[in-house]
Amino acid sequence: MSMLDPTDPIDAAIGPHSVEIGLWQRRLVQFQRVAGGFMVFKGITHWASLFGFGDGSVSHFQQLPADAQAATVFFAIIDLVAGVAVWLGSAWGAMMWLIAAAAQIMANVLVLELSGLNVLLTIIEVLMVAGYVLVRYMAHVESSNRR
Repeated sequence: MSMLDPTDPIDAAIGPHSVEIGLWQRRLVQFQRVAGGFMVFKGITHWASLFGFGDGSVSHFQQLPADAQAATVFFAIIDLVAGVAVWLGSAWGAMMWLIAAAAQIMANVLVLELSGLNVLLTIIEVLMVAGYVLVRYMAHVESSNRR
């Protein structure tokens, strides 16, 4: 019968306390939480326009052109899915976020009926995607240097 040696890597504890997380990896997780929260907020604003909150009535949504209605429904769904996925740090979450951001830019260019809030949220989203790429790169460099 052998005693466990905590200094031996084979006998080291396995769990959250034994995992080393670098500064940029911690920042990446925090950034993902903020970005996920932003995407959920953005999705909720689309749902609010579907149900007539802020515009006065549902009839405002019904009076929009068909392409604007389709875009609103699309972003009401994809923004929430991407937001939750980014918040949880899933591997496909960032890709969904990039697809949602690219689609939002295209919708803003193609759909003429834009609100000031929609344009503002899109600008913030583009800046957040750029920030995410930077923080993700720094976390990758940090983990590569540790090996």
